[in-house]
Amino acid sequence: MALTINQPRRASATGSMKTVHLEITPDDSWLAAGEVLDLTQYVPVIESVVLDGGATGYVWQYDHANKKLLAFEAGADGAALDAVADATNLSSHTVRITVSGRRA
Repeated sequence: MALTINQPRRASATGSMKTVHLEITPDDSWLAAGEVLDLTQYVPVIESVVLDGGATGYVWQYDHANKKLLAFEAGADGAALDAVADATNLSSHTVRITVSGRRA
């Protein structure tokens, strides 16, 4: 029920704009409702979030309103995505996130 967050390089800044690159690794007990991830501690006024989960079979999304990282997988009916179930071990997956926006 935790995320390991690594910032592999310094944030870049141009004028009032800031971009941060993060590598996020979930633990071995994912929450279906998503894991808390407050990106405003890296970029105060977020304008865009780009997620790259690689070819893992999972689809990742950032919920701006609730400040959570969400994970989805192919649904049972094959037509829609389902939230990854509680207690799923996602610790072997790394999501690369690029956050851009304005400094405070």
